[in-house]
Amino acid sequence: MAMRGGRVVGLASRLFGAKCFSTEIFVSRLSFYTTEEELKNIFSPFGAIKEARLVRDNQTGRPKGFGFVKYSSEAEAQKAVKAMDGRIIRGRLIFAEIAKEHSTG
Repeated sequence: MAMRGGRVVGLASRLFGAKCFSTEIFVSRLSFYTTEEELKNIFSPFGAIKEARLVRDNQTGRPKGFGFVKYSSEAEAQKAVKAMDGRIIRGRLIFAEIAKEHSTG
């Protein structure tokens, strides 16, 4: 339930223009067969990509099904989220959203 609430808050902040400035997007529900190169290629039409990385399991080294794409500008990241959120890639419905800031503590 907490995850769903977080998603609603994230959606509300996007809809109402809350200050959420980031050049990095979070991509979830990726196929476990997606490579970092493929992730970069899928998101490259929307701008210059600084980095595309998949999150991997520490013990097996296999992708966990989500990752991050970092763009040169916030506008490019916003364009990618608009275009790719809810698309089907490799037979899977993916989600894309602006990455949240990491906080420690």
